[in-house]
Amino acid sequence: MRKNIRSVVFIAAIAFAAVLLTACYKTPSNADVFRKVAKEKGYNIYNVTDQYVNAPQIKEVFIAAPENREFQIEFYTITDRDSAMKLYQVESDVFDGYQGQKKENKVTSGKNYARRVVVAENENYLMVSYIDNTLVYVPPTPKENREAIEEFLNEIKY
Repeated sequence: MRKNIRSVVFIAAIAFAAVLLTACYKTPSNADVFRKVAKEKGYNIYNVTDQYVNAPQIKEVFIAAPENREFQIEFYTITDRDSAMKLYQVESDVFDGYQGQKKENKVTSGKNYARRVVVAENENYLMVSYIDNTLVYVPPTPKENREAIEEFLNEIKY
């Protein structure tokens, strides 16, 4: 009987460890998925890759924005994960100095990703996230756009 209990506990521990390990890893979307979701939402899509010719680690950049340009969501494809992590850190550091006190400052991270959301004292919403060699950035935008942005980010799994 004790042997059966040990076996059950061992199998449960292995299953729990597997769940934890997969929860710490995300599969990135790509620029095609980003553009597809943006198109479905009726957003304008801008290819601004040519603005980054002096940043060889940035392979492509797309911006999605509604017609009224109330907000924008930027998608970067980077040459490698280390460069994406560095760009994430640079943008995250900028958040630290943005508009004084933070009403919300949430960071989540795992093996191949990190995400930071800030709501500033002036109610502006900011977000930066990387998964592997991709990065998504939302520059400061009024909080009333947050729901639409978060819906978009969920659809592209960021």
